[in-house]
Amino acid sequence: MHAIVIAGGKGTRLGPLTAKSPKALMRFGDRSLLEITLLQMRRAGATRITLCVSHLSHLIEREFGNGQRLGLRIDYCHDPGRLGTAGPLRHVSDWNSPALVVNCDILTSLDFGRLHRAHCESGRVLTIATKRRDITVPFGVLEVTDQGAVQSISEKPTLSFDVSAGIYVVNAEVRSRISADGPMDMPLLVQTLLENGSSVGASPFTARWHDIGTPDSYQTAQNEYLADPRAFLAPEYVAAMAER
Repeated sequence: MHAIVIAGGKGTRLGPLTAKSPKALMRFGDRSLLEITLLQMRRAGATRITLCVSHLSHLIEREFGNGQRLGLRIDYCHDPGRLGTAGPLRHVSDWNSPALVVNCDILTSLDFGRLHRAHCESGRVLTIATKRRDITVPFGVLEVTDQGAVQSISEKPTLSFDVSAGIYVVNAEVRSRISADGPMDMPLLVQTLLENGSSVGASPFTARWHDIGTPDSYQTAQNEYLADPRAFLAPEYVAAMAER
């Protein structure tokens, strides 16, 4: 399995926490978030990992090198500028089979291998891992006719949505749909594929998941990981961490 990590963003929402360190290297005890993700990919059967890097990339390369320390084969794709969350994929070389693609600011216990296998069996060009999120509207919501008549009112209703978890499996041919003129984010790539009649799938999951894009969400994810690292890492990796 080929895995790709999108790790070039500046992490501006994290403020001073990423001023001197890329968000991929945010600490979770003795490990960085990226190291946790790489170990999960190794356990899922990844034989090659490409890190798409830009902001403070030398720090990531210094920590992981060619991946030998983690028993992995790591190569790097250097973003020539701001490319968004999908744009870096256009520059990944020697990519011929469906690849697991993960944003670097995600902490999850999702089984990457199972997601990859499900995609390969589906025949789709791209699969999005999705989480169900409930959002409470803090107002009374009205149903109003075109003539201005109120038909109903719901006080602070809760709405449910399937949201993208920032984890995908992507076929190599998708690169032809990625703009070469500037940055492109995943939502626009997905919309472009749909408009061109390509089959895009959703793979819902209930495993733990955190987007650490803000200081509060980072703290929540860090607390959950440190309370139970075995929920995210295989026992042998947790034991190795305890021996450090």
